[in-house]
Amino acid sequence: MRITALLALVIATAAAVIVAGPAGARPSATPTVVNVSALASGLKYNTKVLRAHPGKIKLVFTNKSTLKHDVRIESGEHELGGTKTIGKGRAVTYVSLKKGTYNFYCSVAGHEDAGMKGKLIVS
Repeated sequence: MRITALLALVIATAAAVIVAGPAGARPSATPTVVNVSALASGLKYNTKVLRAHPGKIKLVFTNKSTLKHDVRIESGEHELGGTKTIGKGRAVTYVSLKKGTYNFYCSVAGHEDAGMKGKLIVS
């Protein structure tokens, strides 16, 4: 009887590991929420580094400026997604990303060159 119970425990544990996968290998079903803001004055975001977990990411952009801005995400020169270009207000979008380091920037002409850019680290 003890061997049967022990065998059942081993099988249940193995099945749980197979379904769940190794720690950190499976992205969360719940999106990581990443907040970034354009400052009220100047061509700047409130941070140069954003962090998220792999999988679905909810990007929440708040524009505190009267100038139009957005947040775009790219890997190299490959555009992966981003928010609408908005005046003062808030925009939300979703992207799915694997582990890695990505660039985020404002696509309004001249804004990236003026410093509206940073890194998004997904780990």
